[in-house]
Amino acid sequence: MNDDRIAGNSAAVSNQSGGLAKESRQRFRLAALFHRPHPYFCKFFQRLAAHPEIDLTVYFYSDLGIRATPDPGYRRSVQWDTDLLAGYRHRFLRNYSPWPALHRYTGLFHPALLREVDRRYDAVLVHGWWGLSTSLAMVTALARRVPILLHSDKNVIEAGKKWRRRFRNLVLQALFRRVAAFLVIGQRNAAFYRSLGVPEERMFLAPLAVDNAFFRAEAQRLKSERYTLRHQYGIPPEATVILYVGRLAPEKGLLDLLAAFAGLSDGSAHLALVGDGPQRAALEDYVRSYHLRCVHFAGFQNYSQLPSFYALSDVFVLPSYREPWGAVVNEAMNFALPVVASQDGGAVADLVENGRNGLLFEPGDQGQLARHLQYLVSHPEVREQMGAESARRIAVWDFERGIEGVLAALHAVAHCAQREAG
Repeated sequence: MNDDRIAGNSAAVSNQSGGLAKESRQRFRLAALFHRPHPYFCKFFQRLAAHPEIDLTVYFYSDLGIRATPDPGYRRSVQWDTDLLAGYRHRFLRNYSPWPALHRYTGLFHPALLREVDRRYDAVLVHGWWGLSTSLAMVTALARRVPILLHSDKNVIEAGKKWRRRFRNLVLQALFRRVAAFLVIGQRNAAFYRSLGVPEERMFLAPLAVDNAFFRAEAQRLKSERYTLRHQYGIPPEATVILYVGRLAPEKGLLDLLAAFAGLSDGSAHLALVGDGPQRAALEDYVRSYHLRCVHFAGFQNYSQLPSFYALSDVFVLPSYREPWGAVVNEAMNFALPVVASQDGGAVADLVENGRNGLLFEPGDQGQLARHLQYLVSHPEVREQMGAESARRIAVWDFERGIEGVLAALHAVAHCAQREAG
């Protein structure tokens, strides 16, 4: 399989060129460019920077989440309650855009990149390609012959007009020919790169993982508090709790979820929606209009609060129409939860096997979703078996594999540079 070959790239290149850094006793000097601090990435930075072969500096375009800042995705102010900056060198660059915004191409303009992206680094890890600052960083890196390691969550399942995708693909094909290595987060991300002509030997598996150690420790700690946590939300001890975590937005398929939940014949099921977003009012109106009982809107929950909701739940559901990855699936699996998900989710291709640790359905198929939920609500022994399989699978989809992928890419780039110099 091609995806096995990507995993093989990571292992083989590490083994064959691992001597490069060790013989010279030098560390790879790596710069990483990210839009803003986020737990999914910053927890990985903390582990990556601790590796003896990595000298890491992370540049952020924004401090959104470090201080209380309005987040357009959640339609509220967000400030993460965990330390995202400890353990690695980092800098916040000043934004000179007259229209500052993370979602607007011209909303990020950081001229300091012209000074920072230079030959002091062995490579620059760039997250995505959107934004004026990212374009500036890439052009600067190419001009100064600093190898680019590209990281993104793009996959082949996309919406949008065909002519726009064709134009974008032409631009990306030209860019990708100049990228030294691609850090692949999963199968569908790899398929996207292949569709644009990226060769296998330039792709290295660096899975999009979460802090498994943290979530597993929380699962163990909260095991004895399961019924106390339920009592806080008025959920009976014997209920089967179906959990959704994420933004409340149309592309998440939550109206389908409510319709499917309304069709469950077992009245003991409860549905917990954890998150906030532009669709919340419409979802609450739906619940009132159809007189749905046992639906709980928990609102936005910070990083340290999420484990309590996984711990009180029995089934995790992600009904999205579009989901580049969906790291909440990783988190739920660390709590040994079976996963019901639309088959188009990015994480699903790597982490969820239909009938083994979850059940998959066509996006928008309310009937199929309802049948899956009904089956798991009615069969606690299946939930337990699937949950155990979830815990087993997620144990090897971790930060360590991500670090191996980054190192393999760096060794390959260094080996290529040596060949060209020699």
